[in-house]
Amino acid sequence: MSMDNHKQRGAVSIFIVVFSALLITTITIVFIRIMIQNQMQATANDLSKSALDSANAGVEDAKRLVVMYNQQCSSHSIANRTTCDSLLNLMGGNDGKSTQCTTLQQAGVVGSPSDKEVLIKQSEGDKELNQAYTCVKVQLNTFDYVGSLVQNTSRLIPLKAEDGQKFTHIEIQWYSQKDFQADSLGSAHRNTVDLRRDLKLPTDSGTSVYPWTPHTPALMRLQLFQYGKTFSLDDFNFKSNNATLFLVPSEVGLKKANFADDERLSSIRSGVLSPIRCENTDFSAGEYACSATITLTTPKDASSDGTDRHAYLNVSEFYNTNTTFRVCLESCGNPTDPSHPRFSGVQPIVDSTGRANTYFRRVQSRVEFTKSSIPNVEATVDITGSLCKAFQITDSTGDYKSNSHLCKPSS
Repeated sequence: MSMDNHKQRGAVSIFIVVFSALLITTITIVFIRIMIQNQMQATANDLSKSALDSANAGVEDAKRLVVMYNQQCSSHSIANRTTCDSLLNLMGGNDGKSTQCTTLQQAGVVGSPSDKEVLIKQSEGDKELNQAYTCVKVQLNTFDYVGSLVQNTSRLIPLKAEDGQKFTHIEIQWYSQKDFQADSLGSAHRNTVDLRRDLKLPTDSGTSVYPWTPHTPALMRLQLFQYGKTFSLDDFNFKSNNATLFLVPSEVGLKKANFADDERLSSIRSGVLSPIRCENTDFSAGEYACSATITLTTPKDASSDGTDRHAYLNVSEFYNTNTTFRVCLESCGNPTDPSHPRFSGVQPIVDSTGRANTYFRRVQSRVEFTKSSIPNVEATVDITGSLCKAFQITDSTGDYKSNSHLCKPSS
């Protein structure tokens, strides 16, 4: 009699179950880890944006301080002199060096002087963000004025220095590395700046024999408006109270110009365009390809050293898509020199650090305040179609017809 002994150990099934369980566990852990990482990243992004919002809230409160200073100290009355001196010291003093992180608290804008930070009031459900700005520095008097222009636009800059500071020159720098890199993307990443070899201006359409390439710095128009101790509208008929310069980025020329070179002011007719020698090689971040020191004229009824000067500079750019520029009083040479004339309240700098829980963000802003909401007029007449001007001369008042249209509408 024979017997069959069947032994079934099931090893293969055990291995399949074990490896399947390990695979499922690994996949589950990976998905959980990805979910946790995404959640942490989303939380970090939320906190980072909240910290930026806190820093921007500090900038807005700093604007309140600058407005308060302008309202109380614009007249320079003796009654407010102590308060104004105190506010000015909190905003860096005459040398523009601000070291107060608690400027807004010390000035009484928000909180109390003993507060190390200012908490941001939050809506319902956002208490876990714990937002605040921890340090806000306000620099009222700045070494320079920085701006940006797009094609055929202008910026009006008050040339206002702190009381007692004298200046007879300004320096303007334009076309930064940022402008160059932005323009280079469209032309095979060229490494040099194109400069003018002549003073012939092309048409804006680019069909001229002398085109203005995207890598050529803008032509800058500087218009000076100023007056002395007193002001009346007919003072602008005085030659030295208004002048215009056109600065052309050139391979040759000088790094200086003079508003007296305006052909309306010169007894000997000079060139309308002023060639300014610019750098055509690579330049590092923060530098400008073109710079020029401009000599100012002396306004009517003003001292020759510019003490009684009330001046405005209108800066315009042409032939380039966008241009960043910088203007300094006297020169842009030594920003740490305390005796160097500085812009007084023209473009205050606000340095604000915000917090949300343990995340910090820091922003630096330049703020400008104007008393008028009316923008600067870029053109006297700005039309899309044609313009017709009709004149009729007659000896009889009966020939006048109200609402008569001498110009026929174009078809």
